[in-house]
Amino acid sequence: MRKETDFIGTVELQDDALFGIHSLRAVMNFPDTTRFHYEWYQAVGTVKKACLLTYLNYSGAVKAKHPGIQLPVPLIDDRVIEALISAAGEVENGQHFSQFIVPAIQGGAGTSINMNVNEIITNRALVLTQHKSGEYQHIDPIEQANIFQSTNDVIPTSLKVTVLRLLPLLETAINNL
Repeated sequence: MRKETDFIGTVELQDDALFGIHSLRAVMNFPDTTRFHYEWYQAVGTVKKACLLTYLNYSGAVKAKHPGIQLPVPLIDDRVIEALISAAGEVENGQHFSQFIVPAIQGGAGTSINMNVNEIITNRALVLTQHKSGEYQHIDPIEQANIFQSTNDVIPTSLKVTVLRLLPLLETAINNL
């Protein structure tokens, strides 16, 4: 078992859980069991991967244009971003769906579901970089996995990506009807 702490207190999670304390608290606060669609989960992986690739390109451009510059906020190490990209790609491919535990019916505009995906991506990236899940001092779910992202953008964009991917199935069903 591993322990994670937030401002409310400490909880124990299984060592192999890719979700974290934010996801577990959301499940406690929103006890509904309705799950999000698998295709939507994959679309969130696509959107997060795109954001992380954008960050990787941005940091590469900054390093090329201003080598050795001291920035007020340091750039994230490329190895960390690459591990996050790989983990987001796994989510995009539908892996780790069982770790997506926050119910579809929950309060707010998607903060809890966004954090659930951030924790899955972060903890998977931690494992890929030879760390243990929950060792957020190496890769942080908010400051690094969520870089250049807002819940208010990620969630609706993912819904739009899902719809676009599923439209051909609807079109085929209508045509067959």
